[in-house]
Amino acid sequence: MKVNSYPSKHAVPKGIFSVGKTRFKWYDLAEDPTNVSTQDINHARLCIENAQEKFQDIEDLGFVIMHRCGENYLLLVCTWRSENELWESVYYNGSGKFEIWDRNKNHLPTYCVWEMGIVYHESQAWKRFLGTTREDKDKKQYLSDLFEGEV
Repeated sequence: MKVNSYPSKHAVPKGIFSVGKTRFKWYDLAEDPTNVSTQDINHARLCIENAQEKFQDIEDLGFVIMHRCGENYLLLVCTWRSENELWESVYYNGSGKFEIWDRNKNHLPTYCVWEMGIVYHESQAWKRFLGTTREDKDKKQYLSDLFEGEV
């Protein structure tokens, strides 16, 4: 009998996080989402607010995945840049604060099996948004279309 070394995780939407003109849907992802601490979320938000990408200066929509991996985190910050491609910055918390994950390689990891559940939902929500007039009501509809569940 084979033991499942990859237990399910749970995605929990935590509302909208705004950084200047950019609005993100926020997701916690963990085996037990209650283990994602408020302090760690605050550190992650500060990381995004102070990121080199200067999200506060770009009018954009996207989503954040705060992925608890054991005792550490991966922080995936994704934006659409109003187009059909997903842009991503990845940070990790291995030293008590979030740092950019330098992935300057030819072939690199993208999304793990748990993150892909959220990414799939978001790609479908964004595809629906692209078919609209992209007015404020359409942005609100995109931002209210959240995923929650087991991945």
